[in-house]
Amino acid sequence: MGEENAEPVAMDANAAPAVSVVLCVNRANPWLRTAIDSVLAQDDPAFEFLIAANACPDTLWNELIGLVGGKGNVRLFRTKIGQLAYNLNFLADQARGDYLVRMDADDVCEPDRIRRLRQALASDPVDVLGSAVTLIDESGVTIGQMNLPLAHADIVRSLNTRTVFCHPAVAIRRQFLLDMRGYLGGFVSEDTDLWLRARRLGGRFRNLPEPLLRYRIHGGQSIASRAGYAEVAAHWLREFLLAPGFYTFKGLCAALAKCLFAPWLPRARAYRGKQDDTSGRGR
Repeated sequence: MGEENAEPVAMDANAAPAVSVVLCVNRANPWLRTAIDSVLAQDDPAFEFLIAANACPDTLWNELIGLVGGKGNVRLFRTKIGQLAYNLNFLADQARGDYLVRMDADDVCEPDRIRRLRQALASDPVDVLGSAVTLIDESGVTIGQMNLPLAHADIVRSLNTRTVFCHPAVAIRRQFLLDMRGYLGGFVSEDTDLWLRARRLGGRFRNLPEPLLRYRIHGGQSIASRAGYAEVAAHWLREFLLAPGFYTFKGLCAALAKCLFAPWLPRARAYRGKQDDTSGRGR
């Protein structure tokens, strides 16, 4: 697959991690060290940290080796395919934990994130567990909070009209993801596709009310883009054709409307405003 494995120190083969944190990155950003450090600084050490550098330049690869070299719970891989879905599937195949904890290269974990996720999963081992997130700008200043539906029924009920999970804030049961044949694709909507298939296949969902991740808003994101909404509309069209009904028709109509009117949606304007307001401070 074109991957290279840089493991300065191997983990104890007898000490299977409780969870596997998975992070994919394909270009340098000013917050990469902060993101990686926030994972390594977790107050619960029962995890492994898998990083896939995909279609990246040698400078980024060398930077990653410098950041995580010598860390026994970190495994670093390099692939030639610059697509998030592919690299998440690759890391899922390599992972040893029962759950995959998502992480992005520009966000920040709260210090107790893994511990809180493990506690919640111990009492209620759902297939997908997410949480609220704190929104921060390029400088790390808090600009808001994303609250999400909490219970399974509320998540399913809301799935056809709104965001129900913040992808980099979720933990996914690894075997469930493998049984679903992993992520299927989409350049910016692989998560929505996964939630739709998981709902159809009887997956169990939950969100925690407390924010366990600081989600960074900046100018390099594809948030609320027309391309993203177009992909989501295609996913909903598939669901409608497979199971025609009011629920899937409503999801398809909502996705088409968002695609057509993306530049004027309040969420898109708000995010663009935050990006415009902070772009100067980030330089």
